[in-house]
Amino acid sequence: MLHSPKILLSCLLSFLLLLPGVRAQDSPFPWPEGKKMALSLSFDDARASNPKTGIPILNKHDLLATFFVLPEAITADLTGWQMAVEQGHEMANHSYVHPCSGNFTWSRDRALENYTLDRMETELMRANQAVYERLGVMPSVYAYPCGQKFIGRGTHTQSLVPLISKKFLAGRGWLDEAAADPWYADLAQLPGVKMDDTDFESLLPMIEQSAANGHWLILAGHETGTSGAQTTRLDFLEELAQYVNDPANGIWVAPIGTIAQYVKATRERLLDTINQPGLVRSDQYGRLQLTAETGKGTGPDIQYMPEWKAFGWFTEKDQVTWEMDVPETAIYQVWLDWSVSDEEAGKEYLLSVSGQQLRGRVERSGSWETFQQKALGTVRLNKGYQTLTFRSANPDEKGPLLDLRTIRLTPVD
Repeated sequence: MLHSPKILLSCLLSFLLLLPGVRAQDSPFPWPEGKKMALSLSFDDARASNPKTGIPILNKHDLLATFFVLPEAITADLTGWQMAVEQGHEMANHSYVHPCSGNFTWSRDRALENYTLDRMETELMRANQAVYERLGVMPSVYAYPCGQKFIGRGTHTQSLVPLISKKFLAGRGWLDEAAADPWYADLAQLPGVKMDDTDFESLLPMIEQSAANGHWLILAGHETGTSGAQTTRLDFLEELAQYVNDPANGIWVAPIGTIAQYVKATRERLLDTINQPGLVRSDQYGRLQLTAETGKGTGPDIQYMPEWKAFGWFTEKDQVTWEMDVPETAIYQVWLDWSVSDEEAGKEYLLSVSGQQLRGRVERSGSWETFQQKALGTVRLNKGYQTLTFRSANPDEKGPLLDLRTIRLTPVD
């Protein structure tokens, strides 16, 4: 039995708070029961061989998979697919008519180049409803047909990813070459690694690497049988099942929706205790919140302190850099959220952004445990990608500069 996610997350949070500096890239993801990695098996198109040959092997080894079904395809063996649902397998959305690029001549009458986002949304919801009517479950996960994530052509091309992110818990690709990093992966663009037409020994190195990295490997196939194109071999499934069911290998096997929900809940609970540098976007008011969680600290001493959600041990050789997407060209007020002891206050800082600099001295905040906020001045930023760096202005001033929690950029009316 799996331990309660709430208990597991609480224990991990307590562990993280004891670490001197926690970065997502250095921190193992807390898979249930201390597992080393997660693995999902998925099959596309509701192929007729799945209920007949593939699912019985999965059931024999107590493995649950995700099946990305087409509404019309499941009617050919409705009883078989209904049994699969009863056995706990996940039924997911693979569109209503399997549209792909018109470069596939068989998809010319439903080419993605001729789709609009509203047409795609209508068909996706139609597919969800059809699956619900036939199988009694509402899909929450989607797989991009042919692994293609666009509609339109040329200057009219648009990404499907925002739509999938809005309508589904997760979206899976096809013919990808890496496992998903659970701290980092976009749930709407999970990589799907081909398991058709291969043997277990060929995929074993990727499984072992995923375990070493603590990643989530999502395998994708079509038919299940002993031969033929786009076929996941039955002997492959047998060998894989024996390997993943060996407790010594530490692999959590579950449907994509189950793992995606766990990853989402874990990240929501823990990401503000972990430093994961990434592009900062503005809030609804056009403000940019440059938090310690999203900044990249470099230097010999600087560390992210999860208990304070701040960078500490910040000395004259250290700095923090943020990447940001400035929403509009404007004048921005710069605010600093910091703390410092009275003894260490007064050292000179330098903030650099878009060819401009703000220089000053770190004022007293009262103590290392007392954070204050202060306006440092204004800068003019152009719309688009920018970087901002905060560091000591005087390498001769030894010792701690400050603890830095947030730099906030607020547009000036």
